[in-house]
Amino acid sequence: MRFRLLTLLAICAFVFSSCGSSQYASKNGRQINYGAMSSLADALRLQSGVQIVGSAHNTKVAIRGVNTSKSSTSETFTASPTGGPVQRQTTVLTDVEPLFLVDGTIVGNSYNQASRVVNVQDIVAIKVLKSYAETNSFGEQGKNGVIKITTQQGQQSHGK
Repeated sequence: MRFRLLTLLAICAFVFSSCGSSQYASKNGRQINYGAMSSLADALRLQSGVQIVGSAHNTKVAIRGVNTSKSSTSETFTASPTGGPVQRQTTVLTDVEPLFLVDGTIVGNSYNQASRVVNVQDIVAIKVLKSYAETNSFGEQGKNGVIKITTQQGQQSHGK
């Protein structure tokens, strides 16, 4: 009986604590917990139409269907554990990164700039804009698409 009571209390505590949290965002009826992610790249990988290449400081982001002709694939060779060369394809993205907006403020056309500004645990929503009608107002900076990130602070300041 005591175990059931403790279990019930734990479940109630979890439900009440998660009700006040805005870290869960809905995407096509599916809940996304951005608070459980370790990097902005992890959050962007969940967005349809977004391509992530590289890692750490060499991460590049592209929006599929928007200026992706500037990406190229090349062959590289690396040493295998057995000592022989292993052929591997590498995708190189040149000048294809989208414009990043965080809470309505332009951050720039670089994943590295955006990742320095955004704490992934604070993300409430991410919206990917790629049509001309959606990106035209951003001019030349928006030619490769736009990734709009809303954080808890931005949501509070806009009264949503």
